[in-house]
Amino acid sequence: MGRPEETGLSGGKRPKMLICDIDGTLTDENYTLHPEIPIAFRKMEQSGVPVALATGNVRPVAWTLARHLGITGPIICENGGVVWDWTRDEEVFRLVHGERAKKACEWLANQIDGLDSAGILSNAWRESEWCLYTQEDYENIVKLLSDSEWKDLEVVRTGFAIHINEPGLNKGNGIKFALEKLGIDPEDCIGVGDSPNDLPMFETVGWSVAVGSAFPEVKKAASAVAHESLVGGHAVVALIDEILELPE
Repeated sequence: MGRPEETGLSGGKRPKMLICDIDGTLTDENYTLHPEIPIAFRKMEQSGVPVALATGNVRPVAWTLARHLGITGPIICENGGVVWDWTRDEEVFRLVHGERAKKACEWLANQIDGLDSAGILSNAWRESEWCLYTQEDYENIVKLLSDSEWKDLEVVRTGFAIHINEPGLNKGNGIKFALEKLGIDPEDCIGVGDSPNDLPMFETVGWSVAVGSAFPEVKKAASAVAHESLVGGHAVVALIDEILELPE
């Protein structure tokens, strides 16, 4: 695994596309966007490298952010369940649907006292999965689902939610779907993230970067790890500055 002191955050690679997670990667724990991100992303786009978003968040959030940041890459939402190349194609691709995940959470509420099956507020806009609050009993949720009619569903905990989704629903597959339509090889892309749901993205792209505040298992899987002082958007800005210094 590469380290910043050995290869730099970029690994000396100028990507065909930069793919970034949102929560915990562009923002801090209070969902505050790093103030230098808009400028950095616009510089990246102007240099000929489009920026895409790969997030566990919903399409309205990702689309609004993409518009305000001035980026042109596709948005891969709900951990790969929804893909929209909004600057090129009006069609929204929903790779799976979230009805079973929602029903599984309703069932869990009858098994675990106090579990809120309505989950996080953004469920109102979810199209392919269902999310519970990250404070819910993750271990018990996994155990109960593994011995139920929903045992095939996957459970992924991040710093912001517990995602319940269909098997194979992940950022890696969503990225492959989006990039195939653009004729871009994932090996030519750099992905940046912080949480376990970013691991499939790291396995898919050619170079991966964990921000300084990333989960330990995410840092272990990354091609490069930002210094612990470079939390959230600080690491992304540092990465972009480094890429922009590379020859075109």
